[in-house]
Amino acid sequence: MLPGDHGVITVVGCGGGLFEARTYVRDSDGRRRQVRRSGKSREAARLALQQHLKVRRDPIAEQIVTDKTTLAELFEAWISGKVREGDIAPQTEESYRKVWRTHGVKQLGALRIRELPTSRADAHLKAMAAATQAKHLRIVLKGMFDLAVRFDVAATNPITGARGNKIAKGEVRAARAEEFARMRQAVADYATTPIRGPQRGQYLPAFLELALATGARPGEVLAIRWRDVDLLADPPTVTINGTIIDHSSIPGIVTHRQQHRKQEQAPVTVLLPSRGVEVLAELFALADPDDLAAQDVDPEHPRDLVFRNRRGGAISPNNLRRSMREALPADLLE
Repeated sequence: MLPGDHGVITVVGCGGGLFEARTYVRDSDGRRRQVRRSGKSREAARLALQQHLKVRRDPIAEQIVTDKTTLAELFEAWISGKVREGDIAPQTEESYRKVWRTHGVKQLGALRIRELPTSRADAHLKAMAAATQAKHLRIVLKGMFDLAVRFDVAATNPITGARGNKIAKGEVRAARAEEFARMRQAVADYATTPIRGPQRGQYLPAFLELALATGARPGEVLAIRWRDVDLLADPPTVTINGTIIDHSSIPGIVTHRQQHRKQEQAPVTVLLPSRGVEVLAELFALADPDDLAAQDVDPEHPRDLVFRNRRGGAISPNNLRRSMREALPADLLE
């Protein structure tokens, strides 16, 4: 036999009304291997073996993905490889693991690789109520099956043709002047309303002003350091060159400053309007001089952050969003 050829198929009775079809295949490594498939009749067993021979792939020594690999095992092999090769950030890894735990492992994890055709994957994605979660699960499944294709366990990626429900895109518009005024008043009221215990949202008014002044993402505003601010320039500027990462769902990793913007976008220097200059000047007057002059021992936890929590660390973007939702009227959150 030449590599890829198989011998004569023989069928034998196994008792209990079952039959087994057998043959030898010569694989690309030159070795002969016996292949078997069973059925409830001689012809059924023969057809089952012939069908398997059409899709069978050569086994590779110590191959981590085979035709017996379940999707649960394939996910672990895929995500571990992405982490090991440094292709994804820790927050992305946790996001992928979370969507797989919620929408994948119980629903699809016991299936083997060839048991998830495009039609079944498409139906599963479309049945998911959250379109955004379906989009994330599709990314995960596509990556998993790309790995299966690399190991020659699947000839093509079945997820390429699968689609979830379309995400309805809302109208994007700039806030009006009166809406800005209402936002400022709402966060001011929230931050100054007496409550029992530590005062809440003391940083919200200043954060809102700098968000409006720079147009930066919330995490980028929270990541501004005093060394990034130049109030003596003409006109005054602030450079956006990092973001705050909150790993609250990952044990052992605290909120910290990432040394680059989202998706490693280039730093951008913004001209500050008068309101932004006033807010930064007020915050600078309240800052600890020792912190302003401190050298970074740990770049992920700089002491000269403009916004710091009561313990002196970075403010969590998740906590900030929660405070903003509490402070703003419902119509301004739409």
